[in-house]
Amino acid sequence: MNNTVTILCSGFGLGFYVPGLLLERKFTAMGLQAEVEVFEALMPDHKKEQTDNSRRAYQQSFAVALTSQKIPSDIRSSLDPAAVEHLLQQWKQEERQHFIVLSGHWVHVMDQYRELAGVSVYADLLYIDADLSPSWKNLRKLNPAYAEGYHEVSMYDPGKQEILCSIDAGSGEALPAAARNGRLVVHGGGWGIGTFREKFDALESAGYELDIAAYSIEEIGGPVRGRRYYMNDPQWRTWTKDDSGQYTFPPFAEVTGNRTERFTPCQSYGEGMYGVIRQASAVISKPGGGALIDSLASGTPLVLLDPFGPHEKINSDLWVGLGYGITYGEWAESGYDDDVLRKLANNLRAARGQYPDYAASYAEQLSTAGGRS
Repeated sequence: MNNTVTILCSGFGLGFYVPGLLLERKFTAMGLQAEVEVFEALMPDHKKEQTDNSRRAYQQSFAVALTSQKIPSDIRSSLDPAAVEHLLQQWKQEERQHFIVLSGHWVHVMDQYRELAGVSVYADLLYIDADLSPSWKNLRKLNPAYAEGYHEVSMYDPGKQEILCSIDAGSGEALPAAARNGRLVVHGGGWGIGTFREKFDALESAGYELDIAAYSIEEIGGPVRGRRYYMNDPQWRTWTKDDSGQYTFPPFAEVTGNRTERFTPCQSYGEGMYGVIRQASAVISKPGGGALIDSLASGTPLVLLDPFGPHEKINSDLWVGLGYGITYGEWAESGYDDDVLRKLANNLRAARGQYPDYAASYAEQLSTAGGRS
């Protein structure tokens, strides 16, 4: 029996990519075989180019990004049939049985594999948002019964205002508020979308120093006192493996607008933007699933900007309800009160460790039952 855990990610946003890498590394540290696959690697080059074009369009206009979610699509038309067949045959030859699926796009491929495999297939459909994100909603429109034969795992129960499981970012203890640097991280998720760029002046006028995620060198203006910019290598793509054949965290650097910036490969998640988040007093961002994972793992509260679609609105309501975040508007009304952030950070620290670690639970079931059922 092949006990390799195959983790199926998407590069559409880092929130469907980074958690997969975190799981892979956690499994490896526990002595399990694990391997990541990225959906976009199955797409022909011209479709990957379309993905890049969409990213740029969404960065330039949040309205365009929001509208795109409402357009129904069938992702199967974006696949390279030869690449899919090659992957399916590889899995069949290796008798892969254990899968974790982070994006609804992959279920089309998994359905084909279950017909082909010749072995029992156990797959968790892992929902990293508090409600179905667009890839799952599109899948449900095409196939309302898509989850039959799979094991659905929700990280959150928004109705009960509960966190059901967590993903370990491998960072160790969360820093207490007094040990943090007092700065604010401002970002737009993996794709750099949302209203975050509109908040710099107000936050700095309130006396805060900012650590800002930039998504192109052109975004970085002249020096502003107390302001720092950070960036993932803009040439890096989620669907490209490194020289050793591994998917990686994005190469990362503090940037100054110098076009010869050198981006350092990150061996661990903490060497990238997450390491900056761990030190900060709060993160100002849209309420993406990746932002929730970062917040819980680092103990850093979220100041929540406009959501990218209905699922992120539910993420936002959950984090506010749990006392781990506050909407930007409410925090602004408080006069950008630092005490508010401290209380949220204390709530997160008090809760740390009380939520089951998904990877540990998965590994335990794998070892005790000899498989996932």
